[in-house]
This record gives sequence, C-alpha cells and structure tokens, in this order.
Amino acid sequence: MTDRSIASRPSLEQVIAIVDFMEKHPALALGQMRGLEKRDECKKLWFRLTRIVNNLDGPDRPLKSWVKYWADKKSTIRSKVQSSGGDPNTLSSNIEKKIWDLFLADDASKDRGAVKQETHYAEESFYNDDSADRNHTGTEPVLAFEEPAMDIDERQMIVMEKLVRAMGEQANAMAQLAHATHVGSRAMDRLADAAQIQSRAIERLANSFEAIGASTHDVRNAIVDIDCTMKRFYSTSPT
Repeated sequence: MTDRSIASRPSLEQVIAIVDFMEKHPALALGQMRGLEKRDECKKLWFRLTRIVNNLDGPDRPLKSWVKYWADKKSTIRSKVQSSGGDPNTLSSNIEKKIWDLFLADDASKDRGAVKQETHYAEESFYNDDSADRNHTGTEPVLAFEEPAMDIDERQMIVMEKLVRAMGEQANAMAQLAHATHVGSRAMDRLADAAQIQSRAIERLANSFEAIGASTHDVRNAIVDIDCTMKRFYSTSPT
C-alpha cells in the first residue's frame, strides 16, 4: 500500500481542482443532474473528476469516496455558516468561502433533511437499486456501469500533465545541481586565492632568507679582512 492510499485528507491541490471542476459544472456541484437522461452525464463527469484528482498529489480515492467528500464538504460549510448566525465571514479558508459563494449562498436556508437527502442521492446515484446486484453479505453495492473509456484528448491531457510535472521536477533537480556546482566553484576560487597568497608568502620568506645569507657572507668577509689587517699589523710592528 502506497503513502497516497494511506493518506486520508485531500491535499489543497486536489480540493482546488474539485472546486474548479465544479465551477465549470454547477449542476453537478449542486446535485441537480437527476433523472435518467442526466444520470449518464453525471457519471461521466464524476469519472472524469476522479481521474483528474487522483492524478494530483494526495490520496488516491475511489469515485464513491470523492462523491461523498464533496457532499460532506458542502454540508460542513453550510453548518458552519448556520451556526454562526448566517455569517460566511467566519469560514476559515478562502476555499470554503469560494464554495459558499459559488454553490451555497443562494441555498442558505436548506434544512438538514434536504442536505441528507442530497448526500444520499449523490452516493446512491452510482449504484444499482436492484438488491440482486449486491454481494452475499448484502452490504456492499456493485457498480451498475463500466467506466467509460477515455477519449484521445483526455489521454493526451493526462499524459501532458504527467510530462509537465516530470519536467518541473527535473528542472528543480537541475537548479539544485547548478546551485551546488556554483557553490563548489566559489569554494575552488577561494582555495586558489589562498594557495596564491601562500605562494607569495613563501616567496617573500625565501627572499628574506636569501638576504640574510648575503648579509652573513658580507659579515664573514669583513671579519676575514679585519683578521688579515691585524695579522699584517702585528707582523710589521717593531719588536
């Protein structure tokens, strides 16, 4: 089991994607796609949204889980506003405020019974009503339809999204490598400067020793000259 399947809370990126999708399909967002003629379209939209959201960073959930998440999210936001006396400014995030403004502001008076019915319909609309389609335990419903195949544009869009994400990660890695290389280059420059300074110091020290050696030689010659002079002096002096 991967970390994505273990995670329970949707990521911010996933929530934003859901809200953006619902903004383009308000009838789906408000649970208004009822009836036989709208049910198939509703299913296709939910499958499309599930693919989009599961392709982002965050938990990888089945379709039914995202349906329930959206219904619960609206219910939670509606309850928050109602408990604060109808003031949407008490909502804690911009995402919640956007959901309120887009989908709930005109429906603030909906009671809990209607909300519960909407949640129940949102979940049950994807499953058979026939009890024969349930398993032997009678608890887990079976999907009443097959997932529609993705068309070419959708497949290309998903591939492009993955490619863009991979290229972004590669660009970040290259930027980090370039930064590390730059830091290493600066360190090498500082090392070269230090080596050059050390070389000049050694050269000055060598010149100093050379000057000392020359001075020592001059002193020795002077002492030898003095010694020779003293010997000549004593040798020419009368007894």
